[in-house]
Amino acid sequence: MTALETLESRIADLEATVEAQQDQIDQLQTDLEKERQACKDAEARVDDLETTVEEQTALLDALRKRTDTTQSQLAELQARELEKGAHLQYDHVTPTQLDVPDDRLERFTGEDGTQWVRLPDHEDPLDRGPDTLPAADLLPIQQLARIDEDALATATNTRADYIAARIWTARTTHSPGSLWTQGCKDVAEYVDASDIRVFIKSNCERDDESLSRDYAKKLAGRAMERLRELAKSRVYIERRTHRKDGLEYTERRLVLPSDAEIPGGVVTDDPPETDAVTG
Repeated sequence: MTALETLESRIADLEATVEAQQDQIDQLQTDLEKERQACKDAEARVDDLETTVEEQTALLDALRKRTDTTQSQLAELQARELEKGAHLQYDHVTPTQLDVPDDRLERFTGEDGTQWVRLPDHEDPLDRGPDTLPAADLLPIQQLARIDEDALATATNTRADYIAARIWTARTTHSPGSLWTQGCKDVAEYVDASDIRVFIKSNCERDDESLSRDYAKKLAGRAMERLRELAKSRVYIERRTHRKDGLEYTERRLVLPSDAEIPGGVVTDDPPETDAVTG
């Protein structure tokens, strides 16, 4: 091979190398443009995500504030209900959030195994007694007794129902002169028909009427029967013999036995186990 041929071959090799390198440069430039575009897309995505994070952070802060407010309101309502004598399910209460006297709650187990809390040794300021369960769980007489006195007249179908509800409501106290008398052993409370008659004359007589003794006595008998029905036979009526001024007479008595299953009532013979819960 002559020197010229060698030189031409060398030139051809160099040109091929230059062409290959140019192709590689073009490919690298294309890849670089793709990378630059990908970076721009990533930066735009980062901006979008940062905006979303800021919006969600603001929303979470608002939700936290709203939740704190709701929890405070709920705790206030629960504390008020407890002060009224209500029993609340333990799982629904956060004792540390409740503002209750001495920061103490009493936890006890119901007959169905449910854990409840209440204020220890705290009387109901509304004198509602133990009827703090939902209305659907109460006896009909308890439901009537919950109604405001002004609305009770329209809520009852008969006058006997109205009087029966008034009689049941009068169970809240056992002070001297009260309608019901506290019993002993198998009898929790009782009331005599003559006392109901006097109660009707004193408390259930309309402004435009004057009940006779005989009619008040009839109303007392009807009210006793209706109370027994509305209490689902948790009470019973018996006849008692009395002696007065040397004469013997028989009178009907409405009796609430000690073992009567009154929804929401307190069982005194076998009290539920209780635990102190610190608020």
